[in-house]
Amino acid sequence: MSPQILELNDHGITFGNAEGIRLISPGFALARERSLVLGAQAQAQSRLHPNESHSRYWQELSLDPLPAGRLPGNRFRHLADLAHAHLNGLAADADTNTDNVIVSVPGSFSRQQLGILLGIAKQTPLAITGLVDSALIFAAGAQSIKASDYTIVIQQQLHQTLFTLVSWHEGMLKVDTSVALPSSGSQNVIDALMQLSTELFIDQCRFNPQHDAPTEQLLYNALPAWLAADASSGSLMLELSADGAVHNAKLPYESLVSSLAPIRQRLLAQLNAMLSRAPHAQIVLCSTLSELPGLMPQLAQLAPVTTLNAEQHLANSLTHSDQILSGGASSLCKTLSLSRPASASPTTSEAASETDGVAGDALAQVGLSAQGAQAAALLSSLRVNGERVANAAELTLKQGDSLTLSIDSEADGQNTLTFNLKKLTNGAD
Repeated sequence: MSPQILELNDHGITFGNAEGIRLISPGFALARERSLVLGAQAQAQSRLHPNESHSRYWQELSLDPLPAGRLPGNRFRHLADLAHAHLNGLAADADTNTDNVIVSVPGSFSRQQLGILLGIAKQTPLAITGLVDSALIFAAGAQSIKASDYTIVIQQQLHQTLFTLVSWHEGMLKVDTSVALPSSGSQNVIDALMQLSTELFIDQCRFNPQHDAPTEQLLYNALPAWLAADASSGSLMLELSADGAVHNAKLPYESLVSSLAPIRQRLLAQLNAMLSRAPHAQIVLCSTLSELPGLMPQLAQLAPVTTLNAEQHLANSLTHSDQILSGGASSLCKTLSLSRPASASPTTSEAASETDGVAGDALAQVGLSAQGAQAAALLSSLRVNGERVANAAELTLKQGDSLTLSIDSEADGQNTLTFNLKKLTNGAD
């Protein structure tokens, strides 16, 4: 029987198996009176009861007692008790066999936190049989798409972003180092957008959605959907129904990008620090960060970028489960034996040497240009062999390469996307 996979990213803790993801539960707990609500239910009430809401118990997992009154009843004393309750809830909600569970943990977990995790898990139906660094799994998945000697995995959590450098050498993929960047998590993004959207509602319709807790919670609950909407070609229309009225505000895409500039700048500064150690590294991005407005074009200028989601993490974990399980439940797997497929793309240095020889096997060059915001958005959807090539001025295609363009909406007459194809084999246009 294949194992169950539990990925402990508090932005969305994922539990699944060979049949797919069974549930995703954010790392929130709401402790009111003598009741404890967990996951999405707790998140959806976190602004209604901020003093009783907890969302750092996975990041700061410990046995240190919390002040009196912060938790309900005598059964809950510290953050580890909240994590224990969350694991119990996950096991109950998953409705599947939990005898063989691999836990994918963030590299920010200390040895003490790993010990606490194993201890509290023993008091739940989850039987942990293997531990693996989650960044190692993301890097392994990227190697099958585009091989590289160094991979920088960027994972956004609730309150921080984790940068992990993974190296490949002589068939071994290894986690080298991890750095946590505080105040750059998904909740920090939401907080920035809460402030921006509140200002827009006040300016445009004299409505303050944060004037009381219920409307603040409505705004908080609506923001993820607004953030995920495609506004690159214009503006978002924000709508809230509160106090018996419907309130609307217009959010220009430029304002959305600008409001998140401080978070993007901190992310890019940390990335550049890692790239100084591994200048030819590829970037593997969690799907949450790939939706951060304005980030992808900036990343694409620094290094090749691959985005992997929770489903791909699950599949990659199952692919390498035998190696993970071989270390046992008490040993964190930070290395994998991994041979690159023959069809994998070369490393950056190898690609450079091939380009210098001009393309004995290159078939064509494609020059790209875009006029208008919508055309630029379409250009950002262009992929060569699955890789985003936004802002590229010229591409070199070789035998077996695929050029794809995903179009979600029709461009208007003021936007032009132009492709100029040049045949390298004979020099003719």
